[in-house]
This record gives sequence, C-alpha cells and structure tokens, in this order.
Amino acid sequence: MTGRSVNGVDRQAAPPNGASGAQSQVISARELLHGFTQLGIRLITGVPCSFLSGPIRLLEAGCEGLTYVPAVNEGSALAIAAGSQLAGDPAAVLAQNSGFGNLINPLTSLVLPYQIPALVLMSLRGWPAAGPGEQQHRWMGKVSHRWLDALDIPHWTLGNGPIDKVFAELDAALAAKRAAFLLVPKGTIGDAPECPAPPGRTTGPDRAQVVAALLAEVGDAFLLSTTGYLSREVFNQGDRDRNFYMQGSMGHVTSVALGAALARPQHRFVVLDGDGAALMHLGALATVGHFVPQNLVHVVFDNGGYESTGSQSTAATGTRFADVARACGYRLALRTDSVEGLRDVLRQAMRATGPVFVGIAGLPGAAAGSRASEAVAPDEIADRFRRGVADADRGR
Repeated sequence: MTGRSVNGVDRQAAPPNGASGAQSQVISARELLHGFTQLGIRLITGVPCSFLSGPIRLLEAGCEGLTYVPAVNEGSALAIAAGSQLAGDPAAVLAQNSGFGNLINPLTSLVLPYQIPALVLMSLRGWPAAGPGEQQHRWMGKVSHRWLDALDIPHWTLGNGPIDKVFAELDAALAAKRAAFLLVPKGTIGDAPECPAPPGRTTGPDRAQVVAALLAEVGDAFLLSTTGYLSREVFNQGDRDRNFYMQGSMGHVTSVALGAALARPQHRFVVLDGDGAALMHLGALATVGHFVPQNLVHVVFDNGGYESTGSQSTAATGTRFADVARACGYRLALRTDSVEGLRDVLRQAMRATGPVFVGIAGLPGAAAGSRASEAVAPDEIADRFRRGVADADRGR
C-alpha cells in the first residue's frame, strides 16, 4: 500500500530532502488523542520526542482515560503494545524516527509475522532535511518513508487537509491486522500548555552543578557524555579535545566508553550518562561488569526525566542505579543526592580501581546552551578525540 498524507496526496509527492517542509495545518494534541480513543486505543507507550510533547503532556495528566507507559526504548514500547493487543486492549506507540532502528526487530519478527495490529506515531526528525547541528538525524530523515515502503507497511504523513480521512484509513489498516504508521513532521501537532509538566524532585544538585563538579575532578581523563543537555552542558562549561559528545545513538555511550577503555587500558575513561539514556540499553552495565575495566568510571545523572525533549518523566522511579551497577559487577558503586556530596564521591571515584559507578540524583537545570556540533562538526569531534588518545599514548 502506498503511504499517503492526510490530504490524500501520495507520499512520494511530499517535499524531498532539501525542499521546504512547511506545514499549513496543525492538529491539536487533544484532537489527536481523541482520534486514538475513537480507534479503540486504550494504552499508549513510547519514548518521547519534542515533536510529540503536547500529546505526552496530556497523557501524563491522564487525558482521555488512556494508560501511558514510558518505555525504555522504542523496541520495548512496540513489544508492550503488542502484549496489550494480544490481551485484548488496542495500543499505540510514540517514537521518533531516530529510534526507528530499535523498532525494527520486534516489528519484523513479532508484529508482522504474528499479524498483531500496531499503530505507531513517529516523528520525522531530519525530514525533509536535517537542521544545522543535527547531522545525527540526516540519514534516518532520508530513509524513514523508504523503509516503510520496503516493509510494505501503510503509512500517512501529517500535513494539509482533514484528519478524519486518515483516521478512517488507519482504522481499516488496523482492522486488517496490519501495522500502520502515522508520521509527524515538525510543527504538525500542537502543544498542550494547559497541562504543566508533572512535579519532579525538589532537592539535589542540578545539571550545571553536576557537570562543574565532574569537570573539576576529571583531570586528564577522557570524558564521553551522553546525548542531550548533558553534552551541551559539558561543551559549554569545559570543551576540550579529550571530550566526546554523543548526539543521537541514545543509550550507547557506556558501550562506546567500554570499547575505548578496553582498547587503551593505560588511560582513564569517564562516562557521563543520563537516567533515560542508561535505561535505554541498561544491559551495557552487565557487559562492563563482565570485563571489569579498571580504567572506567561511569557517572549517571538521574533527574527523573528526558530533559531535552520536554522533561517528560522516565519510568525509573523505582530503579536504584547504583544497586544495579553493583549487581552487574562494578567494583565500587557510589550514590549521592546532595550538592555537598558531589565532589567527595567524584573524587573517590576518580581515585578508585574501576569499574566505578556514581549515581547522582538531582534536578533539571536551566538552559543548556548550544550543541557542540554547532561549533565543531561531529567528524571533527571524533578526529580530535582520536588525536587526544594518540597524544596521550605518546605521553603528551
């Protein structure tokens, strides 16, 4: 089936990469969720995107009586939705296309062969073209429609025209036990300012304080920071050649640091991770614990939310990250939730034999500043990090 936009125009007629993607019609967040309930949806799960912040705000507030389940990654979200469907309650998934790769396995090996109806609302990052400083979205922006075409999955792209027609076609696709994707360009779903973000923690260090304390203790170690505001904060507080800023590839910074630490055991590597990112691929902690790299320090800043996409809540309120790390085989696992304790635990971690884990419970911060990639291209970030390792090898 050829994917179509909501006004009935063939998807192939949508703007190609590099063309204008301006949209003339915006559907309200409430209208979108009401349309989902009319399709029989009872549960919505997923990983947040700023393009979808309005619907998520409403879901966190209990709008339309829908159950909302924040998932650790997009593949897990699709599996949760499939389980709800199998138990008799239709479900939908929220995702951004940068996580489309995480969806592929359960999509092709669970949903499609078992003919489990699945509705996926997926944002179109990097489409029709990646914005300045966002090259991590370039490739997925190019292939999202093509992948769905190749998988013979019906899909619609929000744009001009009435939404009732696309919901009717989605209903037909789901009734035929098919997966169906509703694709969301930037700005096509309204916000929900009437629903404030849910209250979070009220005590603990904020992002800027955590980064400042870490930079004061990191010394000549190599620092790898996760995607989002943590990398922005590190770049704006203390850019240097020995920093590697992850943009995209959420949840993988621990594995990148592990690979570097195993390759260069004579140098110390420090990971600055976030709670949402750590949850996304939590199994990486078990791999670290198995190989026991003595030169690795893993810091997780747990602010309870996905700050860079709108501070949506994670599903980690019961997760004790330091206990998980200890159970996975880290030699030392420390924890603090106070500004006063920051420097002490970080200093202890930097002096200890690794792998060392530091869990810091804290608060979201103020504006994080610009992305590193707006000043230094991603390939240059990688090149200068490699040069830093080579210089360290030579004792410079």
